[in-house]
Amino acid sequence: MMIKECKDFLSNNSKSNIDNIITNLNFPYYMSSSHNKNLEYPYLSHIILKRPEERENENFNSPYANLFLNILNEFENKNKIKVNQLLRIAINLTFNFGKEKSFTHEDHEFKHRQLIVYLNDCDKDSKTVILNKNKIIKKITPEKFKGVLFDSYPHYMIYPKKGYRIIAVYTFI
Repeated sequence: MMIKECKDFLSNNSKSNIDNIITNLNFPYYMSSSHNKNLEYPYLSHIILKRPEERENENFNSPYANLFLNILNEFENKNKIKVNQLLRIAINLTFNFGKEKSFTHEDHEFKHRQLIVYLNDCDKDSKTVILNKNKIIKKITPEKFKGVLFDSYPHYMIYPKKGYRIIAVYTFI
């Protein structure tokens, strides 16, 4: 069982880029929905690298790919981990729309690792909750610029009661 939290891996340049680009009101997000097509659980997303099964090629889907590859590289170097195959990168913005939590899910149907990087100050109750055999094994409090690495466990998020939450999600082998 592996869950690792890290607060001090981002360079000042990456922090500045997050503050000036990603949390800027002009950053492009697109309507998405969790695990169904009817927008019952909506959120806004910016896909940087599509899931392998959705890609027509290996190209990135965003002009911000290098920024997020640098952030991943900084996490790898600080924590001495190795990404062998990058599966997905997305920036997700979630907000209160009347539901308490997202669906419990795993990001892929096969073993993988996941890195979540919290990109803004948000409702501290908007936790990421990781499960093992339907039991809570970790509740992660969002903190701006914190990264959380974990293996392919079922997880869900508590929606913010106020404001919004922005995260970068990386999945890889």
